[in-house]
Amino acid sequence: MKRRALLALPLALPLALPALPAAAHSELRRSSPAAGAVLERAPERMELHFSESVQLTALRLYGPAGEEVELPRRRIRAARSETIALPPLPPGDYRAEWRIISADGHPVGGVIPFRIAPAPGR
Repeated sequence: MKRRALLALPLALPLALPALPAAAHSELRRSSPAAGAVLERAPERMELHFSESVQLTALRLYGPAGEEVELPRRRIRAARSETIALPPLPPGDYRAEWRIISADGHPVGGVIPFRIAPAPGR
């Protein structure tokens, strides 16, 4: 009987411990352009707003033909938001891929697709 009690102890131990809060990684709270946005004109900048201070380590923008759009170089720094100037963009579908290092040191990334609609009559 003692042996069975000892074998059951490891199974019961997690139930007896208090629950610890889960460590949440940083997340993108909002962006401009927003994911899935259809814009009437090309944006002059892209804004990324995160849930906490992060380091934006990569931002790549891909154009309608899948080509990478050259973005200005920026200094990596810890911040809750980033604003990146965009070059003139023609109408079409775009995909911005971002990557950050969150405050807890974990890498997090995502994609923001958006479309610039052609001017009416085209």
